[in-house]
Amino acid sequence: MQLIVAEKPSVARDIARVLGVRGQGHGSLESRERVVTWCVGHLVELDEPASYDSRWKAWRMESLPMLPERFKLRPTATARDQFNVVQRLLTDKRFTEVINACDAGREGELIFRYVFELAGCKLPIRRLWISSMTDEAVSAGFANLRPGVDYEPLADAARCRSEADWLVGLNATRAVTVRHRDGSGKSPLYSIGRVQTPTLAILVERERAVTKFVARDYWELLGTFRVGGEKEGSKFTAPWSFEGRRRLATAALADALAARTRSATPSGGVVEKLKQKRITESPPPLFDLTTLQRTANRRFGFSAERTLQLAQALYERHKVLTYPRTDARYLPMDMKASMPSLFKSLGAINEYATFALPLLKTPPNPGKRVFDDSKVSDHHAIIPTGKAAREGGLDKDESRIFDLVARRFLGVFYPDAIFAVTEAVVRVGEGGAPPRVVKTISEAKRFDSSDIEPEQESFAALPSAPDRFVARGRIRVEAGWQTVAGFGDGKEGGDDAADLPLMKEGDRLRAAFEPQAKKTRPPPRHNEASLLAAMETAGREIEDESLRAAMKDSGLGTPATRASIIETLIHRDFIRRDKKVLQATDTGMALIEALPVASLASPELTGSWEARLTRIARGLETRVAFMKDIRAFVEESVGAIRGAPRNRVMAGARPTVEPTLPVAAKRAPQSARNKEPSGELKAPKFKVDDLVCPACKQGHLIAGKRGWGCERWKEGCKFVVWFDVGGVPVQRKADLKKRIAEYGK
Repeated sequence: MQLIVAEKPSVARDIARVLGVRGQGHGSLESRERVVTWCVGHLVELDEPASYDSRWKAWRMESLPMLPERFKLRPTATARDQFNVVQRLLTDKRFTEVINACDAGREGELIFRYVFELAGCKLPIRRLWISSMTDEAVSAGFANLRPGVDYEPLADAARCRSEADWLVGLNATRAVTVRHRDGSGKSPLYSIGRVQTPTLAILVERERAVTKFVARDYWELLGTFRVGGEKEGSKFTAPWSFEGRRRLATAALADALAARTRSATPSGGVVEKLKQKRITESPPPLFDLTTLQRTANRRFGFSAERTLQLAQALYERHKVLTYPRTDARYLPMDMKASMPSLFKSLGAINEYATFALPLLKTPPNPGKRVFDDSKVSDHHAIIPTGKAAREGGLDKDESRIFDLVARRFLGVFYPDAIFAVTEAVVRVGEGGAPPRVVKTISEAKRFDSSDIEPEQESFAALPSAPDRFVARGRIRVEAGWQTVAGFGDGKEGGDDAADLPLMKEGDRLRAAFEPQAKKTRPPPRHNEASLLAAMETAGREIEDESLRAAMKDSGLGTPATRASIIETLIHRDFIRRDKKVLQATDTGMALIEALPVASLASPELTGSWEARLTRIARGLETRVAFMKDIRAFVEESVGAIRGAPRNRVMAGARPTVEPTLPVAAKRAPQSARNKEPSGELKAPKFKVDDLVCPACKQGHLIAGKRGWGCERWKEGCKFVVWFDVGGVPVQRKADLKKRIAEYGK
């Protein structure tokens, strides 16, 4: 008899339906041949420090570092009942084998192995490894189960990641918190994490750049030129430029340059050089989770967590998308044969019929632009499954995410977009050799994670005449894949791109000139799209070649964890979300400044871990060697923190009280106007059980000690609205409804 352990109840129900298991048990679905049960995410976790040594219960510097010889496991407090169900089944002598049907990846392997170990199960393991929850994919997966022993290296890598996070996170968190608490023994919890702290450092670095920025005045000279007569379309503008630089240090210089160009115009502005070129822009690769989150944030303002929730619902509940928690942007070669059926299924949807049907008539061959086995590991890129959603089954936000994925999928099989790009250099004044060209034709650019414009030096004196003005134009000649996308993806030719009138070298132009006063601008604060990009590309500046290579395709965190890292930083008041902007708080900045161990706030730590974890998963390095080095690092780090000077900002910060409800939004300060004598906030006296949770759309709201949350919080829903938001109590039901309506915007 076969026992199947899935990661979530919804997945278990789908597996049971496909396999014909219809009997209902307690925490399971049963038939004569099979029983399907489930975890609720992590049913088991590493135990608390006090379970190893009573001296580790109190937070004292002298008890650090905490280095257990062997790690203990315990059921998570919120899922103990379901663990008891799974444990009973894993030790039931009816079964001859157990199928690990948890998510196909490192964390899914960890969830199963921890439950299996704590239950004391000895059954042989086989592994279900699928990337889609369609009936066909589930059936094919069960027809090709693999021995669990094949995944022992992956399990070792998963355990190493979990135990190393415990050792580094708990020891560093306790050391920093104890070192910087005030004389009363109270202080906020200064949480340290291998991914969390370097991510905070990215925001702190940007905040420093913003606060230290001093705006400088500068001037530019803009020329307006006219070709031929007064007919429409004969006019264009171009800035003065010398060897790629435009800025003038003073208004007097700008006025002098304007006077010089005006006095030279009787001899005419002349088209000195005209460059025309056709450039191509290839379709963007398929979505992985991070690029989907970035795109949804830019287009719709969705948080990373919101996009993940929507993509997960489209995968699990609606089954219209493949597994979303992927870092791949390509498909394996063996999926080529299934493309026509996917085109056909999308062609049956009105919105995509125009784009899908031509692909059926003329089958495309995009090659390694789409199909590349070397760039697919656990899961391939996010694509439609071919399954039609129920009529009206997708809500507005789910439809938006599906539309992004469907159009990206179809577009990748379309030809390149083609643009006609023109660059015109207009000379005003006679003589002089053409200047050194720094940048010529502006090529089409994709979204760049570096959103800081390079600082440009201003001219303190005028270069010699003649003067030159540079104009660039870009016209889309063939839309190609952009027809499917419905828009150009990313920057299209830069700020100066504009349609230019027909002209040729030697043409004389009428001209007018106008100085323009400007100011330098500080670098923009990060939004979620730019922070996700920074996390994804973190480590590219690392000097060590092997570490840089390890982070090339991973960066900070994984696609599945980046959203939760951002929410954790907000919850712990290290950063704040202000509309679409993310900003480091004083507490977050003080934490980074006070860390004496630079690697705790550097991508290098993650780079070194990921490089070695990858080797462990491939059987090229041992778990013992990795953990030995982690223990040595913890001892060094605690010693450095113990000897570091105390930080006044951190010591003077208010303690953060952990809420009883999970947090999905920034925890606001408590208002003295709305406190009871116990110090807890008083719930406003209106009913909320008729309000549906906007996050999971299944549970209703309930009142906790400090805010309203979803009644399904034990199942993992993290929605919460505090009784006090930003120092202002939420006292009316209308205000609460407004907060609910704003969720995800």
